[in-house]
This record gives sequence, structure tokens and C-alpha cells, in this order.
Amino acid sequence: MEFNVSFLKHISSIIAPSGYEKEVIDVWCKEMSQYVDEINLTNIGNAVAVKHGCGDKRKKIMITAHADEIGIIVTYIDNNGYLYFDEIGGIDTNILPGRTVLIKGVDNNIVRGCIGVKPIHLQKESGSKQSLNPEDLWIDINVDNKDSALKLVEIGNVGTLESLAYQQGNKLIGKAMDNRCSLSAIVSIAQKLAKKECNDDIYYIATTQEELRGRGAQTAAFTINPDICIVLDVTHATDYPGMSPVRDGEINLGKGVVIAIGPNMDNEITKKVVSLAKNLNLSYQLEVCARPTGTDANVIQISRNGICTLLLSIPCRYMHSPVETIDIEDLKSCCTLVTKLIENRYYL
Repeated sequence: MEFNVSFLKHISSIIAPSGYEKEVIDVWCKEMSQYVDEINLTNIGNAVAVKHGCGDKRKKIMITAHADEIGIIVTYIDNNGYLYFDEIGGIDTNILPGRTVLIKGVDNNIVRGCIGVKPIHLQKESGSKQSLNPEDLWIDINVDNKDSALKLVEIGNVGTLESLAYQQGNKLIGKAMDNRCSLSAIVSIAQKLAKKECNDDIYYIATTQEELRGRGAQTAAFTINPDICIVLDVTHATDYPGMSPVRDGEINLGKGVVIAIGPNMDNEITKKVVSLAKNLNLSYQLEVCARPTGTDANVIQISRNGICTLLLSIPCRYMHSPVETIDIEDLKSCCTLVTKLIENRYYL
């Protein structure tokens, strides 16, 4: 299956932390409008794109991917024009010093700044590694005072770590691959299925605020109440130094979509999908999740009286960093698996 890498590069560059997804949602809706019958936006910001089925006894199939990313929000500006911030979503604060950030400032103008920290020479325990908190850091936007800063940035403005997506072979590296890669996969799936007569109604959802415990997905699942939900997200690749297959699992870039197994997923649909992947001779990997996953599947499964939920993931190295790394072949295998699952109604 073909995959639009240029579209993924574009949407990964958009500044859209949790709660501020509108720009990336708008771009996704414009692309999706070619392949669906209708698109609606919800109060929490989800986009719901629907392809109506043609069967007499139609099922409701929901396919989700979250649009948000980790980021920062400006909390204070001091008299010298330095910005202080808090983190949106799960960020390793220790990777922040020395990074550049892009902030959506006044009138949505992009402001570049660098995250500063006291040099190691001046730290009290020179030579030791600090365990940093956001309040230990600041953003320098190279102004002289607070008034100059306020012409560019206001309290409550959000930003992300600066990162330009680039490709090396089949690998794609950049920020927000979590989970813009799955958002792009939905476009490829919708494009393929647009040419097919599907028996069932398909609800493609770009959800919001997944990084804040699946708030958008929770409302989408409650409203749509689907018969089946397929959640697309990333998972941790473990094919780099320091990882243990016993402790961390064995997930590799380039070896196919990851099918999650465990109590957060419906056992029967999971077995059917594994069987389908085998029948298609499609590359796939298995991930055992003994507890609720850190994905939208967590809240979707327990919506209303319970929803049959499947979780498919794209392996990703260095998650929640500016250099998240994925393999395009894994995206293609994910798109093929989902498309064939729906075409053949393999979930029945």
C-alpha cells in the first residue's frame, strides 16, 4: 500500500499540544474530506469523519488516532523577559536544556527560543547530574525586558520542541510521530476504502488530549458507541542499546505493525486479526500488555457498557523526544491490515 510521507512530514511539523490541536485537525479534515461522506467536529475538538456503509444490518466501526503531542505552556514572564513554563504531557525534563522551542505567540506568530539551565560549572554539585524540574529551566527569546517579551509572547501560549522531520531510507525521524504517523495512516486507509463498497459505517476519529489520559477518545466512544473500535498509536521499539527483551519486550523497527494482546483489548478480535495477518503473509509483531495501556484504548474499552477494542501500534524509538523514529514499512503493514480487516469484515 502506498503511504503519503509528505503529508506526515507536514502534520508532524504543526505545533499542536494537548488541548490545542485545532490546526492539525483542520489540515487532517481537509485531506480526509476527499474520502468520506461527512465530517463533524465535537465540543472537545475531535474530528469525526464518516463513510456510510451500504449493508442492511450495518455495524459501526470506529478507527481512532490521537492528534495531540507533548508540549509546553508559558506560565510566567519575568522582568528580564525570560519565560517560565510547565509541561503538557509526559516529558523527560532532563532532555530539555539546550533545546530550541517554537512557541505560538501573539497573533499566532511563531517565536523561537532556547531552553536555558545553569551551566554545569556553576552548579552546586559540579560533575553530578541534576534531576531537573520545569521550574529549574527557562526559555530565552533574546529580548531585554518583560515589555519586549510581551509584544511576542503571552502567558498561556503553547509551544513544542523544534524538530524538522527528515527521512533516512525507510526511517522517518522527527517530533510528534506519536501519533501523527497513525493520523496519516488513517488517511491512507480512508483513501483505499473510499473506492470500496463497505457494508458497515466507518467512523474515522482524530482524537484530542490523548496525552492527558484520553479525554477526547472517551467522549468519542461514548457518543458513537461503536460495535468495534480499532485504536492506532505508537509503541516503544526496543531495538536499541540498554533494552531487555525479557523486561521491555522485543519490538523492532521495520518488522511490521504491532498487535497488542492483554486485558485492555478484546481477545476474540485480537485473535482474528493475528489470523488475518498470517493469512495475508503480512509482517507483524506481538506486544503483551498485562495492564491498561497508555493509549486511547484504555478509556474506549470501558465506555458505556464496554466496547470491543483492538490496539494496533507503530514501533517508535525515543518516544516523547524531538527525534521520534519510525519505519514507513511498519505504517504500510498497519494500513494493509486494517483495510483488509474492514473489506472482509473479519471482525464478525
